Amino acid sequence: MAQTSPILQEDRQNRADLNSINENDTIPGQSDSLQVVVNGIQTTIKYYAADSIITKLLTNQTYLYGKARIEYGDINLAAERIVIDRNKNELTATGVQDSTGVWLGRPVFKDGSDIFDTEEIRYNFETQKAYIKGVATQQQEGFLRGSVVKREADESAYIKDGKYIPCPDDPDAGTYIKAKKIKINPGKNVITGPFLLYVGNIPTPLGLPFGYFPDTQEATSGILFPKYGDERRRGLFLKEGGYYFAWNDYIHTAATADVYSKGSWATTIRSVYRKRYSYGGQFNVTYNKNITPEYDPDRLNSRDFWVSWSHTPESRGRNSRFSASVNAGTSTYNQNNLNTTNLSNNVRSEFRSNIQYSGSIPRSPFSYSFSARHNQNVQTGVIDVALPEMSLNMNRIYPFKNAEADILNRVNFDWRFNASNQITNIVRPGSAGFNIANRATEIDTITVGFDTLGELLDNAKNGARHNVGLSTSFTLLEHFNFSPSFQIEELWYLQELDYEFLEEENAVKIDTINGFSRAMTYSASLGLSTQIYGKFNFPKSRKVEAIRHIMSPNISFSYRPDFSDPKYGFYQEVQTDTTGNGTYRLLSKYDGFRFGSPSLGESASIGFGVSNKFEMKVKNDTAKAEKVALLESLNFQGSYNFLADSFNLSPIAITARTTLFNRKLSINAGATLDPYTYLTQVSETGVETLRRVDALAIRSGQGLGRITSARFSLSTSLNSKAANSGGNNQGFSRENASMIGSMGDENEFGTINNGGSDIVRQMEQYFYDENSYVDISVPWNIRLSMDYSYRWTPTNTTTRKSIKANGQIGLTPKWQVTYNTGYDFDAKDFTTTSVGLYRDLGCWEMRANWIPFGAFTSYTIDIQIKSSVLKDLKISRRRSQFDNNRGF
Repeated sequence: MAQTSPILQEDRQNRADLNSINENDTIPGQSDSLQVVVNGIQTTIKYYAADSIITKLLTNQTYLYGKARIEYGDINLAAERIVIDRNKNELTATGVQDSTGVWLGRPVFKDGSDIFDTEEIRYNFETQKAYIKGVATQQQEGFLRGSVVKREADESAYIKDGKYIPCPDDPDAGTYIKAKKIKINPGKNVITGPFLLYVGNIPTPLGLPFGYFPDTQEATSGILFPKYGDERRRGLFLKEGGYYFAWNDYIHTAATADVYSKGSWATTIRSVYRKRYSYGGQFNVTYNKNITPEYDPDRLNSRDFWVSWSHTPESRGRNSRFSASVNAGTSTYNQNNLNTTNLSNNVRSEFRSNIQYSGSIPRSPFSYSFSARHNQNVQTGVIDVALPEMSLNMNRIYPFKNAEADILNRVNFDWRFNASNQITNIVRPGSAGFNIANRATEIDTITVGFDTLGELLDNAKNGARHNVGLSTSFTLLEHFNFSPSFQIEELWYLQELDYEFLEEENAVKIDTINGFSRAMTYSASLGLSTQIYGKFNFPKSRKVEAIRHIMSPNISFSYRPDFSDPKYGFYQEVQTDTTGNGTYRLLSKYDGFRFGSPSLGESASIGFGVSNKFEMKVKNDTAKAEKVALLESLNFQGSYNFLADSFNLSPIAITARTTLFNRKLSINAGATLDPYTYLTQVSETGVETLRRVDALAIRSGQGLGRITSARFSLSTSLNSKAANSGGNNQGFSRENASMIGSMGDENEFGTINNGGSDIVRQMEQYFYDENSYVDISVPWNIRLSMDYSYRWTPTNTTTRKSIKANGQIGLTPKWQVTYNTGYDFDAKDFTTTSVGLYRDLGCWEMRANWIPFGAFTSYTIDIQIKSSVLKDLKISRRRSQFDNNRGF
């Protein structure tokens, strides 16, 4: 780092002394005041000197020697020597040289919040103009210097041979922009003539014919300068150039465009808005036209759009709220538009949206919500839209809460109502397994567009559902908790199905009958639960005090009638085949409807489960033992249906979870156990197959059963002690900050610290991926996970094994490497892998990102100044999958 400049080095004490001036200060030395006339008004000027004050009556001049100071309104001046000329209403301040030629006490001029370190200054009280030599003033993100500065009465300033150093910690850095002329309009802007960027005190080709930088405490509109680069496929480009609109304190908008030399183009509208204590959000819509010449072997010719919107309420204590999260667009948008700063969108297959308005009715147990949902799979092209959806719920009420008996005062009643209209572009056939005369027999999809809107509406599914619950709970024998309940469900539809077998076509005709149709079902259940504690002490152990086992068994009984019985009228017995005496099936009048059909078959089942937890008490240096979890949960769950024709016992679900090494390693496991026997059958052709038999495996000598599915995962997150102690994100690049401006002082709609606003911060994060943080205070961190899954069927066995890793490593205090990778053992290939490199270059920073293989092979390199004021002065190199197909 270069040696600190004499101006700043010598006068830092002057600056400190200047800031400490107070009317009540008692300053050693001499002090006095004089009267001057400014704009016809007599004004008092106070002055001080540590050594001496000499007034020459003949010339009407006053000389102040030794740490001289002057106070005049908002103006304060400190220097080693000051001369006041009453004839001209002018003062001159300079430093002095000692015997070795070193300057001492150079002037420090303060006017309001502006502080200037200078070599010499002349100031006229009447005109309020100043002539300053060798100025050096600190700005928010750097230092500004000039050989000569002329300051006008309106506080504007003209700087000759100006130099802006964008390094707040190094006023003598070799990186700066230099211009012959600079004009400062405080609180408005800074305007320069032609300027160049210097690096290491060497001029570079980077510069502009003029410069315009906002300098205001209010929102500022301005030009967004584009990025530039080259792609082999789409050609030379200018990206994200446009205009920033600061409409008011509540909403900002950026309108940008991308242009490629081979014909592709895109336009984007980005907006952020916020009303303090009420709501905030951001909206983005992009339209992209990718086109390349016909002679291109991999020609592009697509039109894509994408819409994203997020709205978050901030109000508290209100009865209603509105929220939104929207991500939708064409299926090929993320495939054709690589975003190297947010790769997750390019590899995601599903996008979901939700818009909801919800609230509660004051002084009542009722709440409501209106919503619209969207689910889009960009790989399959399937779109599901629920529009609209409505719910009206009644919270539990206790009609007998004042009764003395527990079984009565805990009786509660609740009610839920849901109505929904679902539009989907996937067409599913009716009941499978037989020929259908007038409907599709295979799954098909409808192309989404305005011309197919009628077909999409015809394929919509709608309906309403009521749920009424009556329940209570009570304790029996002090340790057993009983919870009986009764549930009623009613389905409402505006149509129903009618089936007719056409013998001549050997197919079933399905007719839709319009009109109101309802189906009511009911069920009852009784639950019993308790907790059992077991403890094993180790009185002779020096380390382990005891191990405790907490077991929570539960059992329940539920009954549901067979709603396929003809007396309910929900099902129709239909002939589906002409072979033999014909095949008959029970088909629901509501097959494939929005909320499904009443359950088929009578059920009287017992559900059972047990949850286990193991803990250990470990002695430590303190008097209190420490509790350590050995096994946080080990659960078993299943049921037995007494009325089922066969296979009464359900598969047993097993789950386990725990953490080790002071919660640094998480373990999750689960399995499904089929308790029935599987026998091998040999066909006439000699092919062996497995058949499930209605006989328990334990009785057939096959143990407890067969594992049909299992999963196991390990995960850990490790980092250095520095990561736990926090630190600032010095490596985060806040590009476009100078163009975005600031919002000013805190008002009803809110601001953030350092003169910037929440709405501006949201726009910054919206332009660039917030995941690009690099915390250089963290030497290293690593997140590892291992996943294993197993699935078995009588005809096939599949396993999936993969590991994933991501984190960062600090090679040096200024070098950071980030990584995200994984390996799929079944596919025998790496998952999407990216490597990032960050280098703190002082006033500059370098970022590099590399995706070495896969569909999104690419790399980017950016070297730019940290200062947001000069964010457009950078060197970029980008290459993506559009550039070549061979990798690197």
